[in-house]
Amino acid sequence: MKKKIWILIIILITAGVCVAAYFIWFADNKKLYQPEVLEPEVFNDVEFNPDLIIGLWRENELYYRYNEDGSAATWDLADDVMEDEGTQLEWDITHDILTHYYEMEIGGIIPKMFNIKQLELDSLVYYDDYGVYHRFVKVEELQLIN
Repeated sequence: MKKKIWILIIILITAGVCVAAYFIWFADNKKLYQPEVLEPEVFNDVEFNPDLIIGLWRENELYYRYNEDGSAATWDLADDVMEDEGTQLEWDITHDILTHYYEMEIGGIIPKMFNIKQLELDSLVYYDDYGVYHRFVKVEELQLIN
């Protein structure tokens, strides 16, 4: 009888060790959802030609002029601001990200990034991190609205 009890105890201990080993292995290898880690297939390798953005763009009364040297200016006729009074900035396009770099008067640069949805000869559509879409059309010259 003692021999059977010892065999049963050894079998239970072995089974317990195997179950514990399985759960330890499973806990280490289980794939957890980590929102800060993106899988490679999530990224979109869309590339836009930065040369297409050069020129004067208008959305209602908001204007942007993008220059070849990476400089730009923005102004809003609704605020009675003309091009020569507009805000100066630098711009860059990397893949499908348009970045505006605003220089602060007290020093420092503030970047603002937009996701480009469409960039063609006469249309530019992008949105910001808040999901606000901007739809611009290319114009040949400043069109004053009276």
